[in-house]
Amino acid sequence: MDSGYQLFGNEEYGRALDCLVKTCTDLLICDSDGADTKVLLGKRIVEPQPDWWFMGGRMKTGETPEESMARLVKREQQLVVEPSRFRVLGYHSYHWARRQQPPIENGTCDLSIVFTLTLEPGEAERIHMDDKEYSDFRWFTLEEILDSQADFHPALKQSARDIYSRSYWNQLKSVVDSGAATEEQICETAVRLVKSSS
Repeated sequence: MDSGYQLFGNEEYGRALDCLVKTCTDLLICDSDGADTKVLLGKRIVEPQPDWWFMGGRMKTGETPEESMARLVKREQQLVVEPSRFRVLGYHSYHWARRQQPPIENGTCDLSIVFTLTLEPGEAERIHMDDKEYSDFRWFTLEEILDSQADFHPALKQSARDIYSRSYWNQLKSVVDSGAATEEQICETAVRLVKSSS
């Protein structure tokens, strides 16, 4: 699709960032569905978050969020993924103190739509990270991200909790829909759901 999108020069883009909130599509790549999943994080080398972070970036004019995510995954991880495979996990709003474009100290504000993508067999081996964006990448368990001693950004911690919540919600729905669950099973699953969001 030709969106008519054109890149600004750094000076023009810097002026735009001074007065606009940009929309980003960010991604947690998961090795499986469920609470026991591991997620792939990249260690970014560029502002505004040069640390462990989601995959992704800004949307282009004319794209749906899912189309944006598919384009970014193709560019950054070398994976071709149908847009329908991305599942919305949550939304985050950021006010960053610094940015990549001058004047760096002006910072930037972003609205992020966070997605998950569960890999299909063979896809993990085909991932190739863009070395202009990331110095490293690694699989983390949700427990590692949520560890109180771990120095992950609060948005990553919230997204880990959101994956737990979605998993336990799906379990609760499955248990109730089966019609064969005991009240005790329903209550246990509901308790896990409530605890996952705190």
